[in-house]
Amino acid sequence: MAMELTGVQEVLNQLQLKASQIDGKVKKEATKAGAEIFRKEMSSNAPRSSIGKEHLADNIVAVETKNGYEIGPAAKFYYAYFLEYGTSKMKSQPFVAPTFENNRVVVEKTMSAVLKARLGL
Repeated sequence: MAMELTGVQEVLNQLQLKASQIDGKVKKEATKAGAEIFRKEMSSNAPRSSIGKEHLADNIVAVETKNGYEIGPAAKFYYAYFLEYGTSKMKSQPFVAPTFENNRVVVEKTMSAVLKARLGL
């Protein structure tokens, strides 16, 4: 029994047309949506001190770069590295790696939803 598929080329042409409609603005919007999820989650996972001064958790930033976003502690919170990896005298308190692992799928779905919405899919 032979089967014949029709319309495959038409579907491929439509997909190529949609892909060509993804401009820098749409990519930037999707990337920003994903970055904001990571930023919020990293902030909620960052350790808080009991001292009543500025907290690392309140200073997690998403900085736009030419290739996307860099998400992490503001520069003056350099000690976040020591919290994440520990030192010879301090146990690690990781919050960056777990945030990435626990939210990767949600971020991918969010970015995909933004792209689909902007392309009318």
